[in-house]
Amino acid sequence: MSRTNPLKKKKRQANKTLLVFGEGYDEEMFLKHLKAIYSYKSNVAISVKKGKGGDAQNIVIDADKIPGAYDRKVVILDNDKEKAEMVKARQEAENRNIELIENTPCLEHLLISILDKKMTGKNSAWCKSEFESKYIDKKKRGEPNEYVKLFPKKLLEARRLKIIELNKLILIMEGK
Repeated sequence: MSRTNPLKKKKRQANKTLLVFGEGYDEEMFLKHLKAIYSYKSNVAISVKKGKGGDAQNIVIDADKIPGAYDRKVVILDNDKEKAEMVKARQEAENRNIELIENTPCLEHLLISILDKKMTGKNSAWCKSEFESKYIDKKKRGEPNEYVKLFPKKLLEARRLKIIELNKLILIMEGK
């Protein structure tokens, strides 16, 4: 006799594992929001982790040090750093078989671009202060509900067709 109930649903099991590593806390919160919306039926176990910021090359190295046998590792970082530093980070990512997604110049630029179609030619410092003054206060950046209110799936779907970086992030969360 079988000890298991044949009518009982089997647990869902992931076919692949994926590490998505953000540069810092702000990236982690946005990536977790995307994961909550897009990864449910993907059959991919996605882990979202954050780095400590700093040097771009060290962010890639930190991502590689995360324990676990991941099928795929993706690092998201801002490319508002010096050109030589970014070249080293790209080389390090290639050597460690890590995909690199760069936000130009920063994550806040991407977030403002999703909300406001007229974003062009602004630097990283301006984008960060603008996002925190208009959309999510610095003190509330860690609250998932703020991202749910500001970035509903309908808006993300509409904007992903026009914003390449957003589409890449969504495709990753969908397991593609």
